[in-house]
Amino acid sequence: MTTADQKGRLAEGYVRQLLQKKGYEILAHRYKCKHGEIDFLALDFSGDGKTLVAIEVKYRKTFDDAAESITLRQQQRIKNSVLDYLSRLSNNEGNSGDNFSSIRFDVVLLCKTKAPTYIENAWQVEEE
Repeated sequence: MTTADQKGRLAEGYVRQLLQKKGYEILAHRYKCKHGEIDFLALDFSGDGKTLVAIEVKYRKTFDDAAESITLRQQQRIKNSVLDYLSRLSNNEGNSGDNFSSIRFDVVLLCKTKAPTYIENAWQVEEE
């Protein structure tokens, strides 16, 4: 029997391949900080400039379960984790971390009953 962690790692392996096919440059996988974890941080060069993309991977038994598993609280933790990443980037490389044209939050929903669904710009974050 496959554990939930093994299923999650398989799903993330699939998403890694998907991101590479999309031409994204993967910056981090399972980025962890005091706020939480981001499954993938990547660069998308397809628009104007370079977009920092935080990608959350959700694998559940059904599509609805996967979609409903991303709560507002989790969105806030991911946002704070991105801010932490930018802060560390700024401290480590001597730049302000603002060399991205934009920041986007994407989601990949995976389940047994439906083809994988990539949702670009799954939610917006208000400026503080």
